[in-house]
Amino acid sequence: MSQLAAQAQTKARFHSIHEPLPVDEDGFITDPHLWSETFACLVTALDGRGTLTEEHLAVIYYLREHFLSCGALPPVQQLCHAQGMPKTHVKQLFGTCRAAWRTAGLPNPGSEALAYMS
Repeated sequence: MSQLAAQAQTKARFHSIHEPLPVDEDGFITDPHLWSETFACLVTALDGRGTLTEEHLAVIYYLREHFLSCGALPPVQQLCHAQGMPKTHVKQLFGTCRAAWRTAGLPNPGSEALAYMS
């Protein structure tokens, strides 16, 4: 990506708690390219889950990379294996897969997928 394209993409991201959150009626971001770590921190705070740690960010960036390259949610087992953590640890970090998906700034996966994410 050229430096100019990277700057344009950065300018389009969510940067402040003073901006309206770019989310749909279910709380999912409307465009994954608007995501920023500020957005993730705000979603986490609004959900009452405290603050993000390096472990949270590792999971978030893995989810984003997988979705943006494959267009789908990775299986939890694959995510945990890649991050070197037990399967239950993602639930300990985020509470639900849905919360991890929202925090990672990924779009609404649809009602069928949401049923499995709780």
